Amino acid sequence: MKNLKQIAKPMVALLVVSSMLAGCAAPGGPGATGTTTAGTEAASGECNTAMLAGIGAVVGGLLGGGNNTVRGAALGASLGALACVALNYQSQQVKTAQQVQADYKVANKGKLPEQSTLVKYETGFTPSSVRPGQKAQTNSYIEVAAGTRDPNPLVEEELSLYKPNGDLIKTVRKVVSSNNGSGAYKGGFSIPMPEGVPQGIYPVRTALYLNSKRVGGQDVKLQIVQRQAPAGELQLALAY
Repeated sequence: MKNLKQIAKPMVALLVVSSMLAGCAAPGGPGATGTTTAGTEAASGECNTAMLAGIGAVVGGLLGGGNNTVRGAALGASLGALACVALNYQSQQVKTAQQVQADYKVANKGKLPEQSTLVKYETGFTPSSVRPGQKAQTNSYIEVAAGTRDPNPLVEEELSLYKPNGDLIKTVRKVVSSNNGSGAYKGGFSIPMPEGVPQGIYPVRTALYLNSKRVGGQDVKLQIVQRQAPAGELQLALAY
């Protein structure tokens, strides 16, 4: 009877987590994924903070005990929680459209492009490591020269997060500037990491869109490694 109780409690907990994740994954529910253009994901796409905390607490408890089947299911539940997190985006203009155009003319014999042109796009992660409960942060530099026939281009940055096995977790696209995409901007996505996320290498793909056409991108990898610590904490490190 004691063994039966030891098995039943973890399985009931997993059912609770599964119900939470089902709510996240429901169409229009807290975990709805897709392309958005607001500074932060739309309210219908944001996860309930209390729900994520509950998932993290349950998964953490299951990882601390139980058989391999239960532990494996718990890790799967934590991966499901990743699909529920909101990837928020912020950007700040660091050069005006006029400044970028002036630099472009110096580098191109005094001429400006007819259509808006991507001058530079770079992205990476800061800090290089975080613990569960913290956020990984991408930092991008985006420079676009406005064209003579296209003075107000639409500039968007996109991030796709993948599982270690290559399956897509979610993709989010954000508008870099709601006023005028030309100029230079520093922007980035924040990626909250739920408790219990299994170790492994998580591919991350970024892309830049100019007037809805992909003009640049970069692939990086997030590596989650588990190290021995009193609290059994996980560490998220950046790997190229």
